[in-house]
Amino acid sequence: MKRIYDQTVLLQLCQKAHLDTIIDLNKIGFSGYVYQKGEYLCQPCEEEKYLQIIVDGQVSIYHIRDDGTKYSLTQGGAVFLLGDMEFYQSSPVLFFAEALTETVSIAIPLTQYREILKNDVRFLNFLVGVLSQKMFAITSSIAMNTSLTDRVLNHMKYHCENGLLYGLEKNAFQLRCSSRQLQRVMTNLEQQGIVKKCGKGKYILLK
Repeated sequence: MKRIYDQTVLLQLCQKAHLDTIIDLNKIGFSGYVYQKGEYLCQPCEEEKYLQIIVDGQVSIYHIRDDGTKYSLTQGGAVFLLGDMEFYQSSPVLFFAEALTETVSIAIPLTQYREILKNDVRFLNFLVGVLSQKMFAITSSIAMNTSLTDRVLNHMKYHCENGLLYGLEKNAFQLRCSSRQLQRVMTNLEQQGIVKKCGKGKYILLK
């Protein structure tokens, strides 16, 4: 990581990324950093002290599971925001953010400028847009990388009252599968003793 000290270069980077449409550059102090490919912009257990707006390059955001496998959440380039999860309250970083290419970020100290940014409608609109993009990417990734059986179990545990799934057709629509696929999963789970059939198209989670 290398800090950018040249104020002219910093202003050029801000202008290139049109940051003046996102924040009031006259009220917000900021610095710039260059990350080489493979360097971390942030990683778990560290307190996030800055909002980092990516103005050039590509980053990958991912999580390492307990078994050591890597779970990719989303990727982003200019203009992308890091530190949005920690914006409203100080907390340890939950995910890795790794530079996929040489990456340049504009960093804003959270403690010093949090309240000013909370009252900046332009920044809040930008924040909402970034969060919605991330949620869409993460949700799509989960849907693509999670098996139907896992999705069904998660659906029964967290979205079905008392773990009771009723109506294969309507639940199949919510799970983005066919009724026949859902029936096969439920039959398999019943044979394993994980769910119990308690009526036509009605299953209850046992474990």
